[in-house]
Amino acid sequence: MGRTPRGVKRSPTKILRLIAISPYMTVEATDKLPEETPEKPEDAARPCLDGMPYRAIVFARLHSNEAKTPLYWVGGVAGGPWSAINSLKKAVAVHGATCFYCSTGLAKDTVTIDHVEGQIGEIPNAIQNLVLACKPCNAKKGHLPIDAFKPEAGREWLQALHTQIEERLRKLGAQTKIK
Repeated sequence: MGRTPRGVKRSPTKILRLIAISPYMTVEATDKLPEETPEKPEDAARPCLDGMPYRAIVFARLHSNEAKTPLYWVGGVAGGPWSAINSLKKAVAVHGATCFYCSTGLAKDTVTIDHVEGQIGEIPNAIQNLVLACKPCNAKKGHLPIDAFKPEAGREWLQALHTQIEERLRKLGAQTKIK
């Protein structure tokens, strides 16, 4: 049974759409998917890296502010939701982390949050643009592009971002022949 947009399962004869009715779930059957499924905020506002502690961070909702900033829950942490930066800090405190660049274990006093592409543009604190780094690596990287600082880390980050973009395009029904 193949997967289609979040919450929808495709079977040979019917499409089963899961409808959340708190605290229970119901299932609705239909004969076909809509031609175009609009993108959901949770598809766009999620970490592109899948290791811990990134995978403990889950989109909660868009903030009611003018910018509609994404807010996140953190698995194993009470309270929230929080901004991307605060979610990463809380996830590290509970789940631990390693430096994205050198794989050194991070302690509370050595962890920093690095903006992979710098703090330029409209959404510098987007969860996809944030990685955990030790203080020495973050200081050495400075304002360098990730691929200039550590090509292998750049390749890993860009591949993860590429995969996320392909998934989002697929969910939108677009052809994903990105080279």
